[in-house]
Amino acid sequence: MSLQHIRKSAKALSHELLGVLNMNRDRFDPDVVQAFEGGIAELAALRRSGAEDDLVAALDAGRAILARHTPPCRSPGMRELVETLVVAFGVAMAFRAFFFQPFKIPTGSMQPTLYGIHSVAATAPEKGPGLLDRMPFKPFKWLVTGAWYRDVVAEADGKVVVYTDGMKSPGYVLLTVAGRKFKVPHDAYDRGELQVPNPQPAGMADNPNDSRPTMAAGFVKKRQRLWAGTITSGDQVFVNRLAWNFTRPSRDDVVVFATSAPELAFGIEGARALARRDSSVVKIPKLPLYLVDTPIPGLAPGQHYIKRLVGLPGETVSVRHPHVYIDGVKVEGLPGMDRVAAMQPSAPGGTAYAGYHCTGDAGMPPISGSYLHTPDQSLTLGDAFLPMGDNTKNSWDGRYWGGVPRPQMLGPGACVYWPISRRWGPLR
Repeated sequence: MSLQHIRKSAKALSHELLGVLNMNRDRFDPDVVQAFEGGIAELAALRRSGAEDDLVAALDAGRAILARHTPPCRSPGMRELVETLVVAFGVAMAFRAFFFQPFKIPTGSMQPTLYGIHSVAATAPEKGPGLLDRMPFKPFKWLVTGAWYRDVVAEADGKVVVYTDGMKSPGYVLLTVAGRKFKVPHDAYDRGELQVPNPQPAGMADNPNDSRPTMAAGFVKKRQRLWAGTITSGDQVFVNRLAWNFTRPSRDDVVVFATSAPELAFGIEGARALARRDSSVVKIPKLPLYLVDTPIPGLAPGQHYIKRLVGLPGETVSVRHPHVYIDGVKVEGLPGMDRVAAMQPSAPGGTAYAGYHCTGDAGMPPISGSYLHTPDQSLTLGDAFLPMGDNTKNSWDGRYWGGVPRPQMLGPGACVYWPISRRWGPLR
């Protein structure tokens, strides 16, 4: 070891001795303090003009002082690792609950602002996937773009049954062939791309234990292709849970809300569970209180939706294609709502993205009451907010079931964090 290197080691040891001394001076005995100060002074003097052997001896003496008066450093064991993981998990859950909660867009009700699970059919499925859709590139493409190539092929002869209700698998329809299940994007089904022969409505006849609507089709042969194409995952959005602690929800915000929220109620089984709007009632022990989980009437509790906020408490809302009217005045000057009102049908005779409509094309009646299902109707909001999808021809929203109470609104959408697409970044 060269003399220059030894002097660098002496300088580093001096700094270490000084640091330990400064941190522990108040608890060290005077003789220990004196030993540290003497070691530091000796190293400083020998670093400048001392002989190599003397400097090496001073280094050894300084290290001995450290070893005697500082506890040994234990290597982290399994307990420390578990504690670290538990703390990290707790911090992540707190961050999720109180700051930024992730939310996946499952359907196309907010297109083209946000996309749910969507697909593009293969133009030449017999040629198979392209280079980037083959191994080993396929997982890397999915990590960046969320796109995954699927080739749905019958694995045996059998009858096809299509479950068209997407509530149990949002964004998909379910095919069964000879007991084998396949998931196909719902938009592919809507476009008529499924290669199933002679589809006929079947109701619940083919599966009496399942309430989902179905259609039965003819028999397919083994290795017959039912659909092929690229499926892209729905946009992943961060919801800002903190924002509305300081500001009120604003018109044109893209908001996430829950279909139910717990409410406190007193006496007689929670005032008969808040006049029987409950989905569940829990008695709080030793208190005359009940916790009532009250859903939006007609909607299943515990679900989450993402929509654009168009109506505020106390306002009267009406829809006259392609605009929304508030208290009889056309809404203009808001970027998101103006963009929706300016949209044109995506294709000749198409219905997607065509401005604001009263109700969609599905023919679903409002759940109850008189909501926005004809142009001459209006809806006066009480203490609630009215959300609507940007793709109003294909959106299950407040036009069908009314407003959302403030406690059920979680926060505005902040940004799309995955996948990487033209929609990536802050929501607009």
